[in-house]
Amino acid sequence: MQQDVAPRRYGFRLVPAVVTCHHGARARSHWEMWKMRKRFLLSALAGVSLLAVAPVMAQQTPYEVEIKGVDDRPALRDLLNDVSRLVSLKDQPPPSPIGLRRRADADLDRLVAALRSTGYYDAILDLEIDVENSPAKVVIHVERGERYKIGKVTMSGPSDVPLPEQTVTAAELGLAEGAPADGPQILEAEGHIVPRFAEKGYAYARTLDRKLVVDHASQTMAVNFTVDPGPRVAFGPVSITGLQDVENRAVMRRLPWRQGDQYNPATMEEGRQALAELGVFSSVRIRLEDQPDAQNQAPVLVDVQEREMRYVGFGSAYSTEDGFGANAYWGHRNLLGGAEQFRVGAEIAGVGRRGTTTDVKELDYRLITTYKEPDFLSRRQSLNLTAEAVSERPDAYRRDALVFTAAVNRRFSKQLTGSLGVTAEQSKIKENVQTTTNTLIGFPLVLTWDRSNNLLDPTAGFRLSGTVTPYWAALGDSNSFVIGRLNGSAYHDFSGNGRYVGALRGVYGAVLGGGLLDVPADKRFYAGGGGSIRGYGYQKVGPLDAERNPTGGVSLLELGAEMRVKVTENIGIVPFIEAGNVYTTEYPDFGEGLRYAAGIGGRYYTPIGPIRVDAAVPLNRRKGDNAFQLYVSIGQAF
Repeated sequence: MQQDVAPRRYGFRLVPAVVTCHHGARARSHWEMWKMRKRFLLSALAGVSLLAVAPVMAQQTPYEVEIKGVDDRPALRDLLNDVSRLVSLKDQPPPSPIGLRRRADADLDRLVAALRSTGYYDAILDLEIDVENSPAKVVIHVERGERYKIGKVTMSGPSDVPLPEQTVTAAELGLAEGAPADGPQILEAEGHIVPRFAEKGYAYARTLDRKLVVDHASQTMAVNFTVDPGPRVAFGPVSITGLQDVENRAVMRRLPWRQGDQYNPATMEEGRQALAELGVFSSVRIRLEDQPDAQNQAPVLVDVQEREMRYVGFGSAYSTEDGFGANAYWGHRNLLGGAEQFRVGAEIAGVGRRGTTTDVKELDYRLITTYKEPDFLSRRQSLNLTAEAVSERPDAYRRDALVFTAAVNRRFSKQLTGSLGVTAEQSKIKENVQTTTNTLIGFPLVLTWDRSNNLLDPTAGFRLSGTVTPYWAALGDSNSFVIGRLNGSAYHDFSGNGRYVGALRGVYGAVLGGGLLDVPADKRFYAGGGGSIRGYGYQKVGPLDAERNPTGGVSLLELGAEMRVKVTENIGIVPFIEAGNVYTTEYPDFGEGLRYAAGIGGRYYTPIGPIRVDAAVPLNRRKGDNAFQLYVSIGQAF
């Protein structure tokens, strides 16, 4: 690296008990040089004087230090304070005034270097040391001068050979002509060179040199980077290591490139993430061989480490209205060798529902089996098969059903996913004294746009999902109908560090093609409970019959807001307010008003998500509504 340096100016003058020094970077006239020699002589005399009195001085010389002239530039002020040994060693005072002067003198080079690193090449420092009082007073006056600017920015190949036309231009480095000649920005631009070349296929590019030329007349700095781009390469053959139970095909079909495609690091990272998402590897590393082959293809090395394929798990939840619930499951991450996921689980809920339920016939049961085949017909698609046996006993109805679902999920982008499927359901539903039997064929269509930054504990972004399911009544007592539902939530980090996060949510739903009695009870909308409007009983928001059992509705509206406050790294509090209602008309009838609830919750943050405990009260409580509700679960409410 080459950089020109202007002559420095030093000077000392002796005032009783005060030493003043000037340090700068501008060339001086013959008259100024004569004055500098005079000041050096006085400096020497000052040193002799201080040494003469040293024996009677204290063993230490405490001092205060202040850097003036940069208060209007906080970043520059902080930089000078960071590099100053006077500042960092203030709690370790020197043994004598002469030691203080030496420490201050040694500081000047560091401060001038820091000023130059930010473009102040004409800066002058005026150093005053007053040892008459204790603590001594050290003041550094900074005369910044004009800040130099970036001049011409160029890049060249080795031995000044021009770079190929399709390589990176200086403009792509983010270093614009006329910008401040700031050292960190120049280094940042240099750090962009290799990644920018790699994006254009130059996987083996290297930065060889950086040349800076300062022109004091124009107060500019010319910048030149010497780069060896190497050959432009394509992806070569893939070698995979670390496979034991997972078959080679599961890895190869996940890679988003083919041999011969132009190299791009973003494509390689996409492949690494795609392999990690399979769920069968605990670590995935992808890199290129050190050298390309004779055809300028870069061999790719994929190294994986498999995780334990079989697993078990369990969970639980509690609410004052619905009692305790628990679930357990067993799964296999690699059922057939191609990262096929299989899981069977059982759930039980309603233990202690209504405060007294212990009859096993009145509990909720669910036995569910799922199978997922990744990369079904396409790298971005998966086949999902589900079989369920369900027995539900909420206040609204009694339901026993068998449900089979097949769906193809597709990832359109990192944030946008969709699903199209078919579901067949045979159910027996008892509502009050009426029992109906239904055979329904549904075609669920789901679109999800997720721009949030975390699945279980988002602090920024938003989520939007829509579901439309036409149901055809193949047999039984029901009519055909269509269910639509739109969910949205948004998150904003007011503090920038996750300590104060605001969250909003909204839900809208409607059933088209049938009135309330034309829709099976389990397909109607209900509101109230831990995943809905906290403060009200499970499904208790909306119309109730004479026995205060919910009848459900054919349209739904829910709104909610939370302020998530982290008190410590692991503990948080969450005040919230929620509102909503269920309606017997196709569209919400706002004349019926909304049900409101408010509450406060506690959060204990763990690596797998927050454990939440929420207590809520209904604000416009009806006769028969409980005074409060308590909920315990894992993950944020939304």
